[in-house]
Amino acid sequence: MQFNHLCKYAAAAVALLIPLLAHAATWAELTPQQQQALAPLSGEWNKLSEKQQTNFLGIAKRYPKLTPLQQERVHDRLVRWSKLTPEQRDHIREKYRTYRKLPPEKREAMKQHLRQRHAMREQAASAVAPAQPKP
Repeated sequence: MQFNHLCKYAAAAVALLIPLLAHAATWAELTPQQQQALAPLSGEWNKLSEKQQTNFLGIAKRYPKLTPLQQERVHDRLVRWSKLTPEQRDHIREKYRTYRKLPPEKREAMKQHLRQRHAMREQAASAVAPAQPKP
């Protein structure tokens, strides 16, 4: 009997907390700090689902603790994400789900491979001389 009583209280508590956790705010309702962190999404924020908004609010919560370089990377990634079509986003999500199912050693090998490709790309980009303005 006590267990049923506890379950009722737990269910009531969850019912009260879920709206607080999943509250989808309009862009204007976000705090200035959240708006700063999520600035690249300002144009499409009000069109995002509650789940997407909640996920991005998690990023905004961690954003102030990041270094300036990490904050710049977050913004760069949000800009790129905001420019993707829904189909491209779905494709990326599916690739991520597939990646998460890999054994840890294969995930680590894949990360290492991607780091090497990224380093080679950056090295190649820095080797190209900047264009000189025409007189």
